[in-house]
Amino acid sequence: MDYVKQTVKQLVEEYETNDPYILAQSLGIDVDEFPFRRIKGLIIEIAGKVTIVLNSNLPAWFKRLVLAHELGHRKLSPQGVGYFFLADYTLMESKIEYDANRFAVELLTWGEEPDLDETMEHFAARIGLPKEMLRYKIAK
Repeated sequence: MDYVKQTVKQLVEEYETNDPYILAQSLGIDVDEFPFRRIKGLIIEIAGKVTIVLNSNLPAWFKRLVLAHELGHRKLSPQGVGYFFLADYTLMESKIEYDANRFAVELLTWGEEPDLDETMEHFAARIGLPKEMLRYKIAK
């Protein structure tokens, strides 16, 4: 099993949820908001206390996605400081950002599959993801 999917699986099984807000609380991570101009979210650790800060100007579904992404940074590479710029038109994406996006999509879609007659667009909307993010879904 892919290491990103395995990390999500272990987390969901341990805490019995895929809700990023509940997971953050269970992991002792504070979640706060700030009206950033360009940054969607970031994760910081100061004196051993981890905080994820979400852009307060984002809609609730987008904050959920950013929180899942930042949790991915924490679980996949817990050292250092992370940030999340949702790059709409970028040609290059670092492995760290790519893996955090994969983590977020796996977490938010955990236990969910498209219905037999459901389009990918409807599936993404039902889960609360931009359809473009489904490219990060890890094949079984």
